[in-house]
Amino acid sequence: MADQQLKEFGQSVVGWFRRFPSNIPRYATERLPIIKWLPKYNRPWAVRDIIAGVTVGLIVVPQGMSYAKVAGLPVQHGLYSAYIGAIFYCFMGTSKDLTIGPTAVISLVTGELVAELAGRFTPAQVAGISCLAVGALIAILGILRLGIILDFFPTTVLVGYTTGAAVTIIIQQVPKWLGVPNINNRDPIYTILINMFKAFGTISWLDLVFGLVSAFILVAIGLAVDRWGRGRFSIQLIKISRFFIVTVLATVMSYVVNMNAPTDAKGNIIPRISILKTVPSGLPTPVVPELTASLIGEIAPKLLAITLATVLEHIAIAKAFARRNRYQIDANQELLTLGLANVTASFFGAYTVTGSFSRSAVKFQCGVKTPFAGFVTGALVILAIFFLTPVFFYIPDAALSAVIMVAVSTLVSPPSVFYQYFKINLWDFLSAMVALFVTIFVSVETGIASGVGFSLIVLLFRVARPNFHVLRQLKDRPDVFVDESATKTFDTEAAPHGVLVFRIEESTTFPNTETFKTWVVEEVYKYTRFGGRVKKVSDRLWSDDLDVHIRELRRVAHGVNSNITDNDLPKLRALILDFSAVNNIDSTGLQGLFDLRELLKDYAGVADFPDTFFELHFVGIQANVLRILELSGITRPVESIAKQKIEPLEEVAVENSKGSPASSEHSRSHDQILPNGGSGGYASQDQSGIDESHEGVTGELPQKGEEHELGDWNRDISHATLGAGSLSVYGSSPFLKEEGLVHLTVRDAIDAVLVRNAAWRRNIINLTSDASSDEEEHNKHKP
Repeated sequence: MADQQLKEFGQSVVGWFRRFPSNIPRYATERLPIIKWLPKYNRPWAVRDIIAGVTVGLIVVPQGMSYAKVAGLPVQHGLYSAYIGAIFYCFMGTSKDLTIGPTAVISLVTGELVAELAGRFTPAQVAGISCLAVGALIAILGILRLGIILDFFPTTVLVGYTTGAAVTIIIQQVPKWLGVPNINNRDPIYTILINMFKAFGTISWLDLVFGLVSAFILVAIGLAVDRWGRGRFSIQLIKISRFFIVTVLATVMSYVVNMNAPTDAKGNIIPRISILKTVPSGLPTPVVPELTASLIGEIAPKLLAITLATVLEHIAIAKAFARRNRYQIDANQELLTLGLANVTASFFGAYTVTGSFSRSAVKFQCGVKTPFAGFVTGALVILAIFFLTPVFFYIPDAALSAVIMVAVSTLVSPPSVFYQYFKINLWDFLSAMVALFVTIFVSVETGIASGVGFSLIVLLFRVARPNFHVLRQLKDRPDVFVDESATKTFDTEAAPHGVLVFRIEESTTFPNTETFKTWVVEEVYKYTRFGGRVKKVSDRLWSDDLDVHIRELRRVAHGVNSNITDNDLPKLRALILDFSAVNNIDSTGLQGLFDLRELLKDYAGVADFPDTFFELHFVGIQANVLRILELSGITRPVESIAKQKIEPLEEVAVENSKGSPASSEHSRSHDQILPNGGSGGYASQDQSGIDESHEGVTGELPQKGEEHELGDWNRDISHATLGAGSLSVYGSSPFLKEEGLVHLTVRDAIDAVLVRNAAWRRNIINLTSDASSDEEEHNKHKP
């Protein structure tokens, strides 16, 4: 198996190098999607893209400055981040709706990193270092096409830590919003709240007014438009631009308030409210971040948190809008684009950027047609950097805090979302809660790590402890088998006595092999009896309490007052394993199947009486699993059987031909899954199933007075509409005791067991007759 996989891998690598020259144009269009859509660009698209780009630009200017403050950076770094990501994505992005720029969660984690490295690096240096390291790591993920790792981060964790981060940001902004001075918003949130209440007597009433009025206008516009402006884009545009409107109004009022403010000795204004003050104009000089191996090792947890948050947020938003608008994105190309955008931005004073849900939603509402809208947004931000920075001087901090709080409030999932998780799956709810509270009370990176870690533990537990089912057949549809829990809904009956049908709902691998074996053996104990020789008390081990364990299992299965004894239960004759849900099996799982087969053979009595009938059958095996089982020898190779001469078991075929004219129609071999398929018929025999009166498990051959039971069994078989499993392939053993049989359906497997058991009993009868004849002949020649 491994040799075949290595061979296929080598062939694929060689083929890739051979095809590389001819595939260069395709690779170029995949890496630069603009090559595909730019030749088709037209005027209607341009109108929509310009509207969307300008609208997003009006939002990202105040938001960029606000998020820079969350990150502990000068506000101009938020503008640098806004234009580089937006322009870069225009050339390499695969989503028309997505816009790249600074976001709340990334700003929060970056702010934690800035605080951690304070005194050693300036905030601008920290921004460049984190942006370069995170961008390089994301680009590597894209180049190596490792987008699959995102599948290990469940949505519940994303919702939990996003809500936690949004709550943290809101609480951090409360002191500035209310005008409470000298509060370190990098402290834990409970410390922020305590210190804020202690310093409430020093509140700045002008800042409080600016903050409250700004927040009121933002919320009022949103609620009014939602109520009276549904379906009207012109009114919706007011809500979309409300952050820009409030920022402009607050700046004008701030200028009026500070018009006659006093100045210090150097001539600098002493503002009456807290304002941004000087914002540098123009673009910064490119600088290479001072990134060293020792520094990477020191801040690795924060960098990983930023990377995970960046990637998860970006891909989740891109996929959401792709589903909504019915187009496809390339996740690996998105990772490459995002990584290169951050690497480029790191040289120009930006900090880590990713997809923004709120601004992407605005682009969608504006009817954006192509990624070119991002170029328009970037150009507008550059114009603001060059020409509007003098105006930024008077922007009130309280108004910016209000903008931040209202903007991130959309990231807070309502309680109904978490309640829905609780109703659907308790573990999903707990993973969301872990991510939420750890993010709020510890940090974002710890919240992400704990949420993902908890989810992975749950995932491993589910793999190690999968669901197992005992299958029963429907009375009115004997070809359909359902979980025994469905007995409350359907009228079902058990498989023939001595035949047990189980299904495992997970791959058979090392974490669950022992659990699977234990469960199967205990189910066998519950519904069948031991078929071997019972040991004397003196021959048992001192610790042998299996009888007590079996009695307890049967009490639980059949009821406390059932008084089930061995005489009430059949002997084990066949085990049928439904492997339709098993898509992988490893060496440990395979060894577990061999061990299970030997345990059940001993329990059936094969070890004490070699002539005992016991078989292991498989149903619905997938191709890759079947290949492994064939190579291991636990079942016969399907391909080799297909090439053999296929003949029916003569004894059964004769009876079938007498009892059922339709039997020839179903005479297609199906002990194994053959290329030409098989019948899906079903048996109508009495569910007493396999007759035990003539089995070698007792160590005795059938007596002459018992032939009438054989006749009853044969009549059951002759009147049965048997599935394709009723025919057998001649091989080294007529009953293939040492090799499991493979079938398409459970019905076929049961039919095969019934018919093969009938043939086995006929063989025992013949042996009995031959032995009796030999004995009589021997007695005749006695002197």
